[in-house]
Amino acid sequence: MEVPGATLSKLLQQVNADPLLPRKTPTEAFWQLPAHETLSAVQSPELPQQVEYAIIGSGVTGCSIAQNLLEHASCPKDSRVSVFEARTLCSGATGRNGGALTSFVPYAFTKLTKQFGEEQAVKIGRFAYRTLDKMHELGKSSPEFLDASEVRRVRDIVGFVDQKSFEEAKISFKKYDEMVPECTLNSEILDAEEARERYNVKNVSGAVLFDCGAFWPYRLITRIWAQLLMSHPNQLTIETTTPVTSITHDGSTSAYPYTLSTPRGSVKAAHVIHATNGYTGHLLPSLRGKLHPLRGTMSTQVATPAFGSHGTARAWSISSAGQLSDDGVFETGLYYSNQNPKTTDIFIGGEKVRMDEMFVADDTVVRDEARENIETVLPRYFENGWAEGQRPEVRKVWSGIMGFTSDGLPLVGRLAREVSGRDGQGEWVAAGFNGYGMPQCWSAGEAVAKMMLGDEDEVRTWLPECYLITEERLARMSGEASLKHLMG
Repeated sequence: MEVPGATLSKLLQQVNADPLLPRKTPTEAFWQLPAHETLSAVQSPELPQQVEYAIIGSGVTGCSIAQNLLEHASCPKDSRVSVFEARTLCSGATGRNGGALTSFVPYAFTKLTKQFGEEQAVKIGRFAYRTLDKMHELGKSSPEFLDASEVRRVRDIVGFVDQKSFEEAKISFKKYDEMVPECTLNSEILDAEEARERYNVKNVSGAVLFDCGAFWPYRLITRIWAQLLMSHPNQLTIETTTPVTSITHDGSTSAYPYTLSTPRGSVKAAHVIHATNGYTGHLLPSLRGKLHPLRGTMSTQVATPAFGSHGTARAWSISSAGQLSDDGVFETGLYYSNQNPKTTDIFIGGEKVRMDEMFVADDTVVRDEARENIETVLPRYFENGWAEGQRPEVRKVWSGIMGFTSDGLPLVGRLAREVSGRDGQGEWVAAGFNGYGMPQCWSAGEAVAKMMLGDEDEVRTWLPECYLITEERLARMSGEASLKHLMG
């Protein structure tokens, strides 16, 4: 993709910039309506003076870290865990995403193999499959959780607009099935006519049908937090609207060497875990450019009777090569959607926005180009549902911040001094999920928790080595590499 030099220079400045703290007044996400009745703004009357584990971020990753620490047999029962959230509980990507439980690995398998080798590509496939299974398990762990999360297994119809993308996808899915047979997704290839007649998808060269899932992420994770608080009242505190503004390290205080500063006061900690995804670079400046924000657009729209009710059976995605128009508007080439099984509302997201409005961490706005695009995308790709010229009825449009990395994989593990900028061995990170948090976040959080507790050998059996933070890997990562990875 040819990007003008002036635009490229501005984009580089953006990916290398400080993402700052999450903004105080984000767009209202449909997933978060209504807010959790007791936990949305939960915080202690006073901050704890010192804790063993300070987790920054209350989304899926932070929740996994907390649960896997608190419920691990080797974690002392007097260990304190505090979770710091800049805004309300789960108000970041966990409360703003697409609600899909789908693996990105099959259609990226060819690229993953070329980039990281077959062994690592297979391990990434298994990791995603493992994580998605865990999300289903969590969602079905009680009648209350199942009712709230609406977790379900469905089939995703991925329509490929251009023939080249379709042919590449067929090769990639085939290779995935051959190399990772124990994690089969039962893929089926459809030509354009089959996609239209059987699944109502038009204007595509062909499609791939495979197993995936969908759920209500905010409702599940907030209920897990409630369960953890009830089970561990003397160990766990959650401090919403308490952004961590700085971290310092004092080696002379061996038990609790880290000090986290917040507007409500400071807390000393033995370990600090960054679960802040697109905002990670604010407290870890050395990762700016290597891990950067990308603003996404999501919506909830009304299904017509002609479209039908398919929420217990289907999800839909549309994929194509990214396109940059002459006036600087960039369409990333991916739309993703599922349908609520109770209301039949359609949740659909995707990006078409001025290129210099993408790599930002401000979710207080939805730009006009992005809004117009997402409000008109459904009639473009579905045969039945809307008459010619009819616009869907839109319930809500919002934005959210994702975290992307230079090589397309998350950063998981301990932070060396060269990365954190601080002495000590107690800082960790799990962030940078590149728009695919649901098949990666929970297991990434689990990995960090278990590594902190000394279970590295067990973690190595399922965590891809290419996710780890190594000097060699970081040397290959940069703002320039990030832009190249996304735009070719």
